Amino acid sequence: MKATKLRQILVPIDFSPQSLETLRFTKLLATRFRAKLHLVHVVTPPQSFPLRRAMLPFAFSKKEATASALKALKNVRAEFSLSPRSNRCTVRIGAPAEEISQTARELGVDLITIATRGYTGLKHAFLGSTTARVVRSAHSPVLVVREKEHQSASQRARRGRTPLQFKKILVPLDFSECSRVGLDYALGFAREFRANLVLFHSVIVHSYALSDEYTVLEVPNVIALEKEYAEEQMEKLRRELSKKSVEVETSTAVGSPVERIGEYVGANDVDLIITSTHGRSGLQRVLIGSTAEQIVRYATCPVLVVPNRSSLSKTGKLK
Repeated sequence: MKATKLRQILVPIDFSPQSLETLRFTKLLATRFRAKLHLVHVVTPPQSFPLRRAMLPFAFSKKEATASALKALKNVRAEFSLSPRSNRCTVRIGAPAEEISQTARELGVDLITIATRGYTGLKHAFLGSTTARVVRSAHSPVLVVREKEHQSASQRARRGRTPLQFKKILVPLDFSECSRVGLDYALGFAREFRANLVLFHSVIVHSYALSDEYTVLEVPNVIALEKEYAEEQMEKLRRELSKKSVEVETSTAVGSPVERIGEYVGANDVDLIITSTHGRSGLQRVLIGSTAEQIVRYATCPVLVVPNRSSLSKTGKLK
């Protein structure tokens, strides 16, 4: 089992309280791994409107906007006591998600840490998010930082002054090669933080099984068989991983993976979820959807999304 190595971490900053809290969190992570931080801010140019529709003329100067943003970014770096020699600042102009992902590729960073706006549940599902687009397009792992909802303000403040700890890490599994990518990454994190690893699988009830009165009678039997198979696979994995000096436990549920994961996280004080993506892009991804993205949207703790390396072509682009 390879140790997790984080040498460079990219932190997008939009100067919101959430992004500054993410920087505080990331500084603790960087201290743990002795990694360098790279702060990036993306300036989004105003949309061009015909002059007859504009109430006031507005001239956008890329040079002025870049200089102003860079000054503000350097002030943040100083506020967080980050050394200018090893922690760089960059300002880009364009669409935030695309520029963040492109910056990460150019720098060859090991991790992107990014904030959400703090929403969870159904409300967040309708908001859309730069974070979701970064998760979708990034070639490096993305850590989506969200404060655990049950923590008090004093607990959150105290965490900012103490070493970062992950005591329990949950890894969703569907027994595909893709989910194994997330598991392999999680092993390194679990060993680094001496955390307990929870392997989680939820048996999905497929809609076709409910199509007529005859097959619906077999649903309980089908679920039981799938659950038995899942438990056997989980136990096999647990035995395999127990030889690698990591504390491992398993949990099997029935129903929507996102909902069951949410219930487990809330009831068992999980500190981090590590999952992987299938590497799809474009229309295929829109039509298929992504369990990883749904987990990011609804989770009540930080989520680390690992892209499936096998989905990258030789040119470094997603297939």
